[in-house]
Amino acid sequence: MSLLRSSFRAARAARTLTFARGLSASAVRRDHFLDVNPAEFRQRVIEGGPKPVLVDFYADWCQPCRVLSPVLQKLTGPESEYDLMTVDVDKYPELAGDFKVTALPTVIAFKDGKVKNKFLGFRSEADVKKFLNML
Repeated sequence: MSLLRSSFRAARAARTLTFARGLSASAVRRDHFLDVNPAEFRQRVIEGGPKPVLVDFYADWCQPCRVLSPVLQKLTGPESEYDLMTVDVDKYPELAGDFKVTALPTVIAFKDGKVKNKFLGFRSEADVKKFLNML
């Protein structure tokens, strides 16, 4: 009988199940801030950070948003010059209203708390790269 199976049976008899596994923790650099609320948005975007921030306004039901999100995540992050933040317009319509989001997806680039550029609708990876290079 395997060690795991015998441990499982013993634990089952005692009505507790424990697994011994060594875990390690290291600092995680968060460059993607997904599904932020207005307070997080204000702190990271309006007050500004070390990197320009792309804010992706999306909705779960929006198919172009689902296709664009992986492209944005691929082009932003620790190794890039940009951070990514997503805002669900169904949860936080006031944020969408503040920036006059009328179509989805809408991506707005912020730097030092100010809007630098934006685009509406789906864009290919090459188009998003061009957009990032214009910032």
